[in-house]
Amino acid sequence: MNHTTASRTAFQNPHVTFVNINVVSFDAYKHGIHPMLLEPAWKAVPDPIERVFALLAHYRSHLVRSECTYGCPIGSLALELHEPDPPVRALLAANFAGWISAIETCFVDAGDRLPRDIDRRALAVFALTTMEGGVMLSRTDRSLTPFDDAVRMLRHYVDRLQGDRRASRRSLSSRRSTR
Repeated sequence: MNHTTASRTAFQNPHVTFVNINVVSFDAYKHGIHPMLLEPAWKAVPDPIERVFALLAHYRSHLVRSECTYGCPIGSLALELHEPDPPVRALLAANFAGWISAIETCFVDAGDRLPRDIDRRALAVFALTTMEGGVMLSRTDRSLTPFDDAVRMLRHYVDRLQGDRRASRRSLSSRRSTR
């Protein structure tokens, strides 16, 4: 894609594409993640792992209300733009990073409920891809099934991680008691 300033010859060139993006909304989303998204989803949910799933339920409620036409605004734009300008790409990345950091904090706050060797940030990225992929497929199919399937599999994985951690602790305590 060719980028140019407004010039008379560029307007006549059919190979030049102009993209106008209002980046002010990116800053609003980035700075508003807590009051606009996290706080409403997390109120009355003290458990850090359950907060992750409460946030996903919040996205599901958007899908329900919109009859599966809802799309995460940042995710939708990231998918739409073939090759965004570096400043736009940086704002998209900052928005995703804010979401990932919030979820990573939940997994960190879960403490020893998750195995020590689990990369909490990578698990947060997995949660983001679960949400974005589930929303995208639900929009395409006009059905909640893909979103619900994706969230169910993430829940299954996190539950298994917690189970593995509990099994590991039981194994350690049984080894200590036989000594």
